[in-house]
Amino acid sequence: MVNGTVQNQPQEFTVNAWNISTSAYMQGERPRVWQQALSRLHLPTVDQLDTYSSVDGDVVSMVSPQGIEFARMSASPQTISGRSGEQPFSVWLSILMEGRFAFGDRGGPCVDLMPGDIIYGPTGVDSTLTVKSDFRMLYVKIPQLMLHPRLVNLGSLRTGALSRRKAINRIFAGMLTSVADNIEELDAAELRPIESALTEFVVVGLAGSTAVQAFGSTARLVHYQRICQSIEDRLGDPDLTVGQIAAEQHASLRYIQKLFEAAGLSFGQYLRQRRLERCRSDLQSALHRHLSISDICFGWGFSDPAHFSRTFRAEFGTTPRAYRRAQLGLGETQPAEASDMLA
Repeated sequence: MVNGTVQNQPQEFTVNAWNISTSAYMQGERPRVWQQALSRLHLPTVDQLDTYSSVDGDVVSMVSPQGIEFARMSASPQTISGRSGEQPFSVWLSILMEGRFAFGDRGGPCVDLMPGDIIYGPTGVDSTLTVKSDFRMLYVKIPQLMLHPRLVNLGSLRTGALSRRKAINRIFAGMLTSVADNIEELDAAELRPIESALTEFVVVGLAGSTAVQAFGSTARLVHYQRICQSIEDRLGDPDLTVGQIAAEQHASLRYIQKLFEAAGLSFGQYLRQRRLERCRSDLQSALHRHLSISDICFGWGFSDPAHFSRTFRAEFGTTPRAYRRAQLGLGETQPAEASDMLA
């Protein structure tokens, strides 16, 4: 605090990582341990294909600074089927590295897949992955916040597969395989370029023809995603301007303005929406309950708590304090912050 004013602090990012191996447990405990590990990834019920053999499985998981979850999994034959609704809406994908796989919507036919294929879908949708041999794969979950709805519409996205027969998919698969092979050694700084590349690959692979038409070409669509990622990396900077982004992207102000027009909003509107969404995400997270509302709004680039509270209420129909209380089940005894009293 300087002269009575709270100063914006730069965001500090770390990697949240964990791992587990069933080999550390007695055979009778392994099915339970494996199911608990997959539940931690919000994956649904597991059925072992060979009920007479031991359940063998290993998971190494980490969450990147922007909230992308990577989990390398290796295990014995099994079927993962159903859906898990106890998680934020997002998109998942998986690179199949070793094993014999079949994948499809639950209740429908399953398609045989080979190592190198990438499967994907929105969370909360029934699907079935049957693995007929010992296998190895990388499971990735991308927060909805990182994908602009004009680029990838999760509301209409269905499960599917990106075939290794297409060159761009082989390049994407190669990057994901490399992440899986080196997952234990990656730190937060090294994950930042991986986050950017991953979201660009997802946009190219999953964006519909309507999105491409709106931007005029796939190249312009990808450039828009790159600009959005650059903004995402600097949301905590209260002085961020479109001119800074234009200089960083070696593009003209007019070009960037035209891209945002194609997306149906202005740079300022996008910046405000992204900051509000990030604040809302932190307000509903138990991991951030120790932070004050002012801490959260300053951390995502708002410089005036009262203005933040009014903007939040205009966007979401409730104050930040009321939203946090409802999401976390907090009582009325919590003291109101100045930002709420001024709004």
